[in-house]
Amino acid sequence: MIEVRDLKVYYGDKVAVDGLSFEVNKGEVYGLIGPNGAGKTTTIKAIATLLEPTYGEILVDGISALHEPENVRGMLGYMPDFPPVYDDLRVEEFCDLFAHAYGQSVIERKEKVQRALAQTELTTKRRELCKSLSRGMKQRALLAKTLVHDPSVMLLDEPGANLDPKARIDMRKLLRKLADEGKTILVSSHVLTELQDLCDEIGIMRNGKMVVS
Repeated sequence: MIEVRDLKVYYGDKVAVDGLSFEVNKGEVYGLIGPNGAGKTTTIKAIATLLEPTYGEILVDGISALHEPENVRGMLGYMPDFPPVYDDLRVEEFCDLFAHAYGQSVIERKEKVQRALAQTELTTKRRELCKSLSRGMKQRALLAKTLVHDPSVMLLDEPGANLDPKARIDMRKLLRKLADEGKTILVSSHVLTELQDLCDEIGIMRNGKMVVS
């Protein structure tokens, strides 16, 4: 579902990603791990079509992310590190906003929002304001909005950041369940223990290179 071939990303003279290649199969959870500055976020942003690589190829379900980004975006659910939660919206309104951004009709949105809230076990929180949620529940809300258009591929950058131990375990269980349902998940972290019980494969990055996969 994801093929990265000889990916290189330069920021001026700085090499952020240097000749990176890896694959993620359908229904797998692939973990990118490495210290801060290893190139994990840059790699995920390139796959998400948010930045154009200097060199290389990225395919999502066989479609080029470089040459056909619009066709790829509809397949992707992207959750950046430290994304904002809109405090003054209720949880269901927050998810509906993103469903609307994907061009879904009112009827489609209602159905998709209900499903995303059920998948993330937020149905009972649907009418609560986002600002009233705990950090763990906010991460669930962010995951729900990432799922709202039913993407086949999920790109999650440090989804366990700043979560307490129980919330991290809950997040791992939820992601594992989504993978078992057929979703392909690429997740990054700089904490190995976060990924060891979650991932089918792990790639270790350092200085923009894949050290071992």
